[in-house]
Amino acid sequence: MAQEPQPKLSPQERRKSAIKATAKYGGMAFQLLGACLAGVFIGKWIDQKLQLDRPTWAVFLTIFFLAASLYALYKQLLNDGRR
Repeated sequence: MAQEPQPKLSPQERRKSAIKATAKYGGMAFQLLGACLAGVFIGKWIDQKLQLDRPTWAVFLTIFFLAASLYALYKQLLNDGRR
């Protein structure tokens, strides 16, 4: 199925589109950062409560939250590509 050519955008519309894209992808970066930080802080709290010598839960939860966040970003990018 061939896609119809998109109409030319005015400079103002192109600028708005660029700002939207920057905000969206910047938000995705903060989502990834937030997930990693959540894993670190929750894991450190659990490690302190269990009085563990090594940061076992901090490492595990950071990796887990990172993987979950990357999967969510992947799904979000797939949905954006279908539009």
